[in-house]
Amino acid sequence: MVRISRSCSWAIGFCCLLLYFTAAAANAVPGADSSFAPEAAADDAGKNIEQLLEEADTLLRTERPIDARAKLQRALALAPTDYRPYMKLGFYYLTEVGHFRLAYRYLKSAEKLFAKDSANSLPSSDRTFDHAMLLHLIAEAELNLDKYEDTLKTLDRFEQFYWMDWYPGTRAWVLMKLKRIDDAIKTAQAGLLRGADPRQTWNILGILLSVKDNRELSLQAFAQSIRSEIVLGGQQIATPLNNAGEVYRELFLDDIAEASWLLALRLPDGCEHILPSLNLSIIYVDQLRLFQAERVLRDFEGCFAQHALREDTEHRTLLALGRGRIALHENDVEKALELLTTASEDQQWFGKIGTNENDVRFAATAGMAQVLLARAAAVRDKAHEHWWKGVLDAPQVPVLKLRSWWLNRTARKIALEELDDFEDLIIRNTDTMIEYPTLGSVLAGFNTRSLRRRISRIMENDSRSGARPYYQLYLAANLADNGAEDEAREILQRLLGEWRAIDRLALAETLAQLIQVRTKQLGFFGASADKLEIQQLKERLFGTLPARLRFYDYALPVKLRTTGNSSQEKAAAAWIAGELLSVRFEEPPANAQYQPAYTLAISCTANPKQPESIAAGLQLIENATNRTVAGHSGTIDKDGKGFAEVVNNFIAKAFAHQSDAPAVPLPRIPILEGLLDQ
Repeated sequence: MVRISRSCSWAIGFCCLLLYFTAAAANAVPGADSSFAPEAAADDAGKNIEQLLEEADTLLRTERPIDARAKLQRALALAPTDYRPYMKLGFYYLTEVGHFRLAYRYLKSAEKLFAKDSANSLPSSDRTFDHAMLLHLIAEAELNLDKYEDTLKTLDRFEQFYWMDWYPGTRAWVLMKLKRIDDAIKTAQAGLLRGADPRQTWNILGILLSVKDNRELSLQAFAQSIRSEIVLGGQQIATPLNNAGEVYRELFLDDIAEASWLLALRLPDGCEHILPSLNLSIIYVDQLRLFQAERVLRDFEGCFAQHALREDTEHRTLLALGRGRIALHENDVEKALELLTTASEDQQWFGKIGTNENDVRFAATAGMAQVLLARAAAVRDKAHEHWWKGVLDAPQVPVLKLRSWWLNRTARKIALEELDDFEDLIIRNTDTMIEYPTLGSVLAGFNTRSLRRRISRIMENDSRSGARPYYQLYLAANLADNGAEDEAREILQRLLGEWRAIDRLALAETLAQLIQVRTKQLGFFGASADKLEIQQLKERLFGTLPARLRFYDYALPVKLRTTGNSSQEKAAAAWIAGELLSVRFEEPPANAQYQPAYTLAISCTANPKQPESIAAGLQLIENATNRTVAGHSGTIDKDGKGFAEVVNNFIAKAFAHQSDAPAVPLPRIPILEGLLDQ
């Protein structure tokens, strides 16, 4: 997701909420507060409003915003009809805190007081500057609150009287948010000719050119923005560098994209916003480097936490969505459900980033559909110590599947009605939060003829070779869901040889769909060669992404080995084996030529400290290397207590993400040659 350049430091803390509620309780003018420290109040007691405003400006410049706020609140108490304390407090909440609603209330109050005061005052240069700044701040607040039409009207008012170097870039950005791309490009280009801020304006022009698929020109524009940043101080280099990384990713130059985001995170402004971290985690998920993806987002949270005043309203939903997907692929269903529920329900502002509410709502809805299917599979393989608990859990499975179906239907409705007839079907579309490798589960519900026509049109206009396998994957998912298994199988088998080595999540999805197709074709009476193919596909999927095998509700073929000396120990081992083989594992017939790649080893021994209990040890072993993939041990009492815990914990570990795929060598970033030390 691209981001507008030269962004302020948005944030808010508990103290800001306290200010707001104190003002409301006092029935004061919007935002008025007297919560500054008593010692500060005593020190300021003899000062007039001019002194207070001047000192507040100095404190803001020297990065002491809390003290500045106290001065401004004192000034507001002294002169409640003066627009300046309101305007400066609006600036504080907008730039230092990120409480956009409160900032907007202050600024609109300032505007009313300014208009009233102007009727009784002579024009002056100070008032002219204040009016221009006030309109600028109001436009910024409206933009951050996603009030794009209102923002444009405010900018129109500004343009009637003033011109500043930030104006063309901001106007171009707002026009882009209103989907007036051609007008936005003209505005940015005209601004550059007139001397607009080259850092912001080149960055926004690069974004606009990317939206128009002029990717090479887009990269040149980002290079110009970075060059201007370096010449003029270099405080916001991470923003255009992040945006350039997105274009490299669109071009399927994943290694350069990764290098761009890693460098962006090392820059001073690397964690001012989430986008470099989020983009990096997305590409790591595509490569199944899940531990690294999670670490990137944790590092962002740690870095962001250093800004005590800042509110997370610009990234809360995006962070929950990204972490929820990672948890799902790691086999942590409950965590994924919690995070994706948060992503579906939390409010986030999108004014300063390229994506929008509908795009994120679609992504969260599709993600929730996947999580509910995963939970249905987890309920099915859940062991119970008492049979009646299993009976109570059983109805959850059809309910969860029905809810998943409904959410996929809702996602398709959002895509058609609110995403420009599914514009994000174009792979790696700028600003999207869609997880493209798994998008086929949503597209399966579309009419096959219509989807085929749509994909054919897109492929005619999309020359990127890396995109073509994705379109074929979506078509195959739709064909399989609509009864055309033979054609779907042909496509999926061809795709197995077309994915790049780093397209591991896409490979996992291809394997999962191919298993589904082959199982349907096999039926109850199938040839042994077909069964062998399916078993080998399951093993390959397990080796690629274990959780995907579980959540598609497949069983992993294993060779069973149980050990126990006494009849009690053997009975316990058989009990555990029966439970595991009933759903999540399967044992090929003894006379089959096929030898599974994994062994399920179950060892039960009497517990010397508790003679009436059994110590159970479970291992999943890779036969070729004798490596233990997963293991768990526990104790089962004579009444069966502990049995369910042993089985369920072992399943959770067996299908969890075990290790990240290897990293790829990173090249130098072409647009930075001669600009930065890489």
